[in-house]
Amino acid sequence: MTKTGRKAVAGNDRGGNLTVDGDRLWDSLMRMAEIGALPGGGCRRLGLTPEDSAGRALLVRWAEAQGYGIGRDRVGNLFIRRAGTRPELAPVMMGSHLDTVMTGGRFDGVLGVLGGLEVMRSLDEAGIATQRTLELVVWTNEEGARFAPGNTGAFAFSGKYTLEQALAHADLDGTRVGDALQALGEAGDEPVGNRPVDAYFELHVEQGPHLERAGVPVGVVTGTYTVRYFNLTIMGDAAHLAQPLENRRDALVGAAEAILAIRRVGVSHGEDGRSNASWIEVFPNVRGTVAATVRMSCDVRHADPEVTQAMAADLHAAIGDASRRSGVAMQLEPFHRFGPILFDAGLVELLRDTARRRGHAFRDIVTVAGHDAIALAPVLPTAMIFVPSAGGLSHNEREHTDPAACAAGADMLLHAVLARAGHA
Repeated sequence: MTKTGRKAVAGNDRGGNLTVDGDRLWDSLMRMAEIGALPGGGCRRLGLTPEDSAGRALLVRWAEAQGYGIGRDRVGNLFIRRAGTRPELAPVMMGSHLDTVMTGGRFDGVLGVLGGLEVMRSLDEAGIATQRTLELVVWTNEEGARFAPGNTGAFAFSGKYTLEQALAHADLDGTRVGDALQALGEAGDEPVGNRPVDAYFELHVEQGPHLERAGVPVGVVTGTYTVRYFNLTIMGDAAHLAQPLENRRDALVGAAEAILAIRRVGVSHGEDGRSNASWIEVFPNVRGTVAATVRMSCDVRHADPEVTQAMAADLHAAIGDASRRSGVAMQLEPFHRFGPILFDAGLVELLRDTARRRGHAFRDIVTVAGHDAIALAPVLPTAMIFVPSAGGLSHNEREHTDPAACAAGADMLLHAVLARAGHA
C-alpha cells in the first residue's frame, strides 16, 4: 500500500481501473520544492530567474526520460507533448506554472504542472494511448511577482497581448521579459498561440478555506470572481523631520489612511467581498525625511460583478476621503481587470461526472484568485479542478495540501483528460 493508497494499475483496461501513483506525484512535488527552497519550507522561484529556469530544466529532464516531445514558444511557454494516435486532431492541454511569489509554497501552480506529468506517466505505465495529443504547459510568469501584471505567457497565447507587448513588460530594475528569456535561454522558436486546442484543464490548490471547511476533497471550478486592480499614487512633500507636524504633507500618512480605507471597502461588502493593498513603494524612503511620494497597488473583487462595480465606486470615494483626512493628493488609476468568467459548461459537467464516477466528493466553487485558465477561457474550452489548502493558506511558506488531496486532484485530471482526448 502506498502512502496515499493510490497506485497506477497496469494493463490496457480502457482506463476503468486506472489511477495515479500518489507517491510518485508527492516525490516529484518535494523534489521540485528543493529548487529555490526557503528556510521556512517554501520556495522562491520568481518568474524568469535562474531558479525558475532550473525548475523548468528538471521538468524537461523528467519528460525526456519518458520520451515526450519538448517545445517552447517565443514568450517562453514550455510544452511537454505526449503524442496521440491521431495527430490531425487538436490536442488536449493541461498545465499551470512553476514560478512563485517571494515567499511561495510548494503547491501553488506546481501541482498543476506535476499533476499533468503524473497523468502522462500513469497512461504510459498502463499502456494506454490517446487519440488526441496531450500537451502539458508551463506558462511564463503567472505570478507577476517580478514582471507585473502576471499571466504573461497565457495572455500572449490567448492573444490579449501581442508578442511585442509581452516581451516588453519590465521589472522594477528595467529588465524586460524578452531580455530575461534570452539571458536564460528560455525563448523558443514556436509561434505564440493562434493554433487549434481542443480543451485546457488546470489543476490547482484552492488558496482559500472553503473546501477544507466543507470537508470536501475536490472543487469543480465554475468561474471566477470579478476583479479590478488599481494603481494609487499619493503625493506629499519631502521635508526634514524638524518640520512641525501640522505643516507636513506626509505621503506615508496618506498611505496609512488609504490602506485602512481600502480594507473597509472589502469588509463592507460581506463574506464574498475582498479588497487589498499589496505593494508599496516609498520615495525617497530615507531616515529623517518625510515621504514625498508613495505608489501602491490595490484591488477589489467579488463573486457578483455588479457588487464589484459598486466596490470600485466605493474605493474611489474612500480614497477621496483618505486624501482629505491626510491633506495629501491621491490619484487612483485602473491597472488590470478580469472577470466575470464562466468556464466551459461541457467541461464543468465532465468534471462533475468524473468526480462521481471516481468516488470523489466535490462541490462547485468560484475562484477568487487569478490563474492562467482565466486568460485562456475566452478563447478555448477551459476548466479547473481545486483541491484544499490547509487553513486556506497560500502565498506563504507554510502552504500545504496533503498527499491524498494531491492524488485525488490528479486522479480527476487523469480521467477528465482521458475522456476528452479519447482512448485509442
